[in-house]
Amino acid sequence: MWRIAQLKSQHEACLAIVQDIQSRSTHIADRPGAVEITLMLARLTGILRIHLALEDEILYPALRKSSHPRTAEIGERAWREMGGLADVFLDFVDRWKRADVLLAQQARFRSESAEVFTALAQRIDMEHREIYPLAEQIAATRAA
Repeated sequence: MWRIAQLKSQHEACLAIVQDIQSRSTHIADRPGAVEITLMLARLTGILRIHLALEDEILYPALRKSSHPRTAEIGERAWREMGGLADVFLDFVDRWKRADVLLAQQARFRSESAEVFTALAQRIDMEHREIYPLAEQIAATRAA
């Protein structure tokens, strides 16, 4: 049904890129440094577009429509709490896709990136604790 191992692997890749961006953004010395961060944001965006589309358009709706009340409730709660993250992330990337803007407003970038990356980490944590185990249980039940 779902490829949870693939979704978890995408999470790991995202978190590694986020960590790299955060460490590089503590002080951006020059334009090449800013360009490197924008390239990392582009890589992160590529992974997240696919990942969030799979979750938001397939995984979460399936959980929310589950015949198991607990699964449907958790899926609905998670959808309400985290469903808008894709739009928030894409707005963030749109603001920071140019190296000259990033270089000129480093403190603002660090502040905004901390907020967005914290929200992303919280979603990942919640999915590993609650959503993926539920999806795996559903898949196992259907396979049996």
